[in-house]
Amino acid sequence: MRKFEVGKRYGENAVVFEIIKRTAKTITYAPIYHAGRYNESKREEKTVKIRDWGDREVFFTTGHETVEA
Repeated sequence: MRKFEVGKRYGENAVVFEIIKRTAKTITYAPIYHAGRYNESKREEKTVKIRDWGDREVFFTTGHETVEA
């Protein structure tokens, strides 16, 4: 099963999500806008529940995006 790892970044669009903390049931993430560019900015950290989708973990952002491990 693919799991979220602390310190890694996930996402493919203009916004990527860095995992800050992790427990068995929740993660704390920080959205990062313009990742890897000179104007990269890290936003407020948020805590959400981890969902199990069989072979991978996912979480839903407050903007209703699905992020897969």
